[in-house]
Amino acid sequence: MPRFVKSLILVLAVGAAAATMGVAPASASTCSQALIRDWYNDGRIDGTYEVHCYREALKEVPEDQIVYGTLRDDLTRALQNVVGNGPVDPHMKILGKGGNGSSKKKDRGFFAWVADTLGPGSADSIPIPLLVLGGLALLLLAAAGASFLARRIQARRAQPAPATAHSSQRRK
Repeated sequence: MPRFVKSLILVLAVGAAAATMGVAPASASTCSQALIRDWYNDGRIDGTYEVHCYREALKEVPEDQIVYGTLRDDLTRALQNVVGNGPVDPHMKILGKGGNGSSKKKDRGFFAWVADTLGPGSADSIPIPLLVLGGLALLLLAAAGASFLARRIQARRAQPAPATAHSSQRRK
């Protein structure tokens, strides 16, 4: 076997070993571990780290912190501050301010307009089930009022029958 092939195999074996050992991701995991250590010191993230460090740290949040702690929320908030581009999904997706990217308004009808205007677009809005129940209550009140008015009108129209002459003759 020629020496060139032996050295090529040796270089490939060393490259494969380096790839399996994770030579490149070691720096990413160390900065994420440093970020988590920074939070564990005092419950705050005092330093500024690169964006990939926050994302790696979000993937490495310990189970007890997911259930009981605020590490995930604090990392997400810190990532939002670093990115400054809009809200960040805790599952590492950066959401833009434009929503789905379509700026065209579609005419979807009256009920869609009401739902968009009054519906749960934010924490300040009125929940849709409450709107439905309120509308149903107004309909029931209107039906009760209409029934009351109909009975009142019928009572005014009903005239008692005039006394007949036969009844006055029978008494004698």
